[in-house]
Amino acid sequence: MYSKWQRAIAEVLGTAALVLVGPGSVVATLKLAGKVAPFTGSDLLGISFAFGLIITALVYALGKVSGCHINPAVTFGLAVTKRFPWREVPLYWGSQFVGAVIGALGIWALFGALGASLGLGQTSFSDTTSYAVAAGAELIGTGLLMFAILGIVDRRSPGDLAGLVIGGVVVAIIMVLGPITGASLNPARAFGPELVAAIAGGPTHWVQYIPVYILPGLGGAAIAAWLYDFLAEPRIVQMPIQAAVTHPDPDAPASTRLETPAAAR
Repeated sequence: MYSKWQRAIAEVLGTAALVLVGPGSVVATLKLAGKVAPFTGSDLLGISFAFGLIITALVYALGKVSGCHINPAVTFGLAVTKRFPWREVPLYWGSQFVGAVIGALGIWALFGALGASLGLGQTSFSDTTSYAVAAGAELIGTGLLMFAILGIVDRRSPGDLAGLVIGGVVVAIIMVLGPITGASLNPARAFGPELVAAIAGGPTHWVQYIPVYILPGLGGAAIAAWLYDFLAEPRIVQMPIQAAVTHPDPDAPASTRLETPAAAR
């Protein structure tokens, strides 16, 4: 079992990497194109794959350490359905928000004033989209992500595919919801660029944050986790991603070697 500090640092690093690469790809796309949003279809596809590929890599790299939640909504959904201890939720949430801020600071450091003027890849929605539609989009998108996570890390599923499935579903969701809300799907991912953009003197959309990017995400994850349990009745375990991507150490003595979890077989 990894210590709580190892797990906390893994969540900080993972969320920082997610924000640096994901929202960072938004700024990079705008810089290369010399324009501002809206994006073309090819722009959106490239950004979607940036998010999906970094999440795939992080699941395999950090899943065995912390479970690779890197998302307060995922942590909340796991805690609500007793897959994750409530006493560790504050540690994970704090680590995820700190990591998101670090990642956004990294974007600012790389792109400077231009990155700040472009919002550091922050999520927002236009006046043509109502709060109800935006909140519904984030609730559904985060719920679909949570549902996919629980499905692939179920011990009856092929666990070796966890990173690919989770990364792939993120690509698919962003392709649909990106033009509506920016497809945050993650309260920490939305918070980091928003805070650092405010510090850097860039545009901010704080009025949208709680009603669209926090509450619907948490609610969507909780609803999806409950619905998955209702439909599939999985064996409830703590830190399911960790179990799905952990394998025995082939160099360890046979007497101490852990059996490969069924989800990873």
